[in-house]
Amino acid sequence: MKAREPKLYLAFPDGVLHYVCAECTALCCRGQGIGGSLKREMGHLLKLYPLLGTLAVRRRGNIVEFTNPTSGCQFLQSDLRCAIEVKHGKAYKPGVCVLFPFNRLGRIGRTVTIRPHFLCPLRLVVPARPGEVEGTHERVIEAVRETALVDESFHDRVPAFRLHPSERAGSVVAREECFRQACADGIGSRTFQQTLQSQLDEPSMLEAFVRRALALLGANAVLGSDEADPIDHVFHALAPALRLDMLHLGEPAILKALALGEAMVRSSLRLVSRIPTPQTVQSLLESISPALRLLARDTEPLRLPSVKRVKIPAFGDPAMTFAMFTAHRRAERGTPVLEALEQSVKPEMSAADRSVLLFELGMRAEAMRPQRKKG
Repeated sequence: MKAREPKLYLAFPDGVLHYVCAECTALCCRGQGIGGSLKREMGHLLKLYPLLGTLAVRRRGNIVEFTNPTSGCQFLQSDLRCAIEVKHGKAYKPGVCVLFPFNRLGRIGRTVTIRPHFLCPLRLVVPARPGEVEGTHERVIEAVRETALVDESFHDRVPAFRLHPSERAGSVVAREECFRQACADGIGSRTFQQTLQSQLDEPSMLEAFVRRALALLGANAVLGSDEADPIDHVFHALAPALRLDMLHLGEPAILKALALGEAMVRSSLRLVSRIPTPQTVQSLLESISPALRLLARDTEPLRLPSVKRVKIPAFGDPAMTFAMFTAHRRAERGTPVLEALEQSVKPEMSAADRSVLLFELGMRAEAMRPQRKKG
């Protein structure tokens, strides 16, 4: 009997992301590796190109991965076309290459998640145009099915996203689908803050949290207007994917992290005049994510390793070292996150020192939590 195909969750609104390969310099073909299924294309390619086997670096079930040079894949032609596709057709092309940039696969329980890869110069399309752009859900789902990357070994080789202890996979997937729909409905028509507020019984708590968290960072609140702008569009497109790495926080902490992330992006982009791209916003958020996740747990007890077990960094500044030590002491007392940080950060500390301190504390807090589980 044929196994039932797993449910797929695409973590981006339908029809808002597009790319044109001819406009790129084959970034995805440079040092990212290739891979696919032995039951599909890789079995044929290994017969056609036996030496390819010497570059295999990983196998899980029927899925095999191969390394390739940072200067360009072995099959990348001088005209930047794939020699495999040119000589043998797209059906022989490695599965991860066929899916790119929608090839970041994960899972929530038994549901397979699909996120975009921002190495690709994806561009935002507003209003959405399902069926006309590459980020059309139907098109991506068809490609995933064709590549056979989601095979019977998928759930054994791909770890699940960590969930909040109070939540179960089925209800989390349903919630994420509802949030994605809220983003799809909001893009181009309302601000991202309005979308976040629509998910809460007490919408005003978000702005109050953001102002308090930014004060810790020594920054003034930079909030959007009541009219949607390009930053709102980008956040609506990215938020469903961003949430996956924060599922262990639970609601409403995820919403707080997103709200604070938007405010920090708006603050940093005041330094430049460029229109924000998905790549810019995603990169900024990834770089500050430890601090975002720490601050979003505002009312939870601060959890850090014992000062008896870890070394307090010198930082080159006694005030920062003392602030770190104080935060560890507050954690031992079970003080809530924001309260503990407010007691540790002194008014005279610069914004740069505050940022470094919160990033370091965020990394330590994350280390206290279990890694993504395999089940």
